[in-house]
Amino acid sequence: MIIITGMPGSGKDELIKVARSMGWTDYHMGDTVRKFAREKNIENTDQAIGAFANQERKEHGMGIWAKRIIIEIKDQKKVIVDGLRNIEEFNSFKESFPDLVMVAIHTDREERLKRIVKRHRDDDVKNMNELVGRDDRELSWGIGNAISLSDYMIVNDSTLEAFKENVKQLLIRIEKEHRNV
Repeated sequence: MIIITGMPGSGKDELIKVARSMGWTDYHMGDTVRKFAREKNIENTDQAIGAFANQERKEHGMGIWAKRIIIEIKDQKKVIVDGLRNIEEFNSFKESFPDLVMVAIHTDREERLKRIVKRHRDDDVKNMNELVGRDDRELSWGIGNAISLSDYMIVNDSTLEAFKENVKQLLIRIEKEHRNV
């Protein structure tokens, strides 16, 4: 199993598209959060979803979102999970999947904002102040620690085509070096 981490807008969705084209099955922590939020009739905005995710972590522990998605994954191979936010989530995944590999994506904040605004998701931030707030919230959950402990790091500061090629090469490398992912 591969876990992907990175700040919002860093390129996690693009990495997933490449992985899918190479036969990987993908799961998304954010989809799990949004699914549970819908069940609780939470408004579909960045602030409301973020507050809900935070409250669930306070009530059920920092690894709650990992635990909820692990149930869906079961014993599958060639699985990639997007959206790790903290070490507790990593530890939950590691318990269930000992051969876990973590990949982080780094992109500067201004570029991330451009990408986020372009993708037009309802629950996304709309300006730099909102992105700083979202970054601060995710950093408070421990995403910076998760990023720093990743097995691999991709810097996404070039063209989309170059990024996709870098991702493809990394996934090939991971498959060779970590046969049980």
